[in-house]
Amino acid sequence: MLKKWVSEKTNVHADSFEKNSPKDNSNMIAPAMPDKRTSEKKVNHILKGSKVTGDINVTCDLVLSGDVEGNITALEDSNIVIKGSCKGNIATRRGDIDIRGELQSGKISTEGNVSISGKFTGGEVKAGGQIYVNCEFTGRLEGNEIEIGPHANIRGELFYREFITVSRGAKIEVHLCRKENDSKGEKKTLEKKIVDMKLPVKELSGVKSD
Repeated sequence: MLKKWVSEKTNVHADSFEKNSPKDNSNMIAPAMPDKRTSEKKVNHILKGSKVTGDINVTCDLVLSGDVEGNITALEDSNIVIKGSCKGNIATRRGDIDIRGELQSGKISTEGNVSISGKFTGGEVKAGGQIYVNCEFTGRLEGNEIEIGPHANIRGELFYREFITVSRGAKIEVHLCRKENDSKGEKKTLEKKIVDMKLPVKELSGVKSD
């Protein structure tokens, strides 16, 4: 599960809107102790000070403390933690992805959860579970649940299915859409709203404060 920040939050519920060829980098990767975001199974660790150019495919959990220019792909349900920097896409099947460092101009894809507390510039996040953002972000977020932390500054598009939670102090200027699956299993956008959280929360239609 993603780490929860203790703060006052504004809940925006769904019902509120219904009405209204790669380089071999294996020699750079060494086993490491499991990170809090990774399971107790085998973990690969790219150490701080290492620089990898080329795509990386992993079959177990990965903790990146160095720098990578290339895509990171988990061939199994592996968790990925970025403490250093990555310039490329990150994808795993159903593992969790945690960006504590920097991701540049990339895409994140997983059926699990995503946490972004570092820096993510010009990207897209698609998660089957929860997305937590507590940093500056410009781009598109799509998840079952979205939680915006108190230090977040977000511009772009937010697509959610269940609900979205916005902490007090967060700044967002977004197109907000609720999505759900229709009878054929296809995604359907029900309604779109433009939300500017620079306004006091109480002035936003459909938003209730705790």
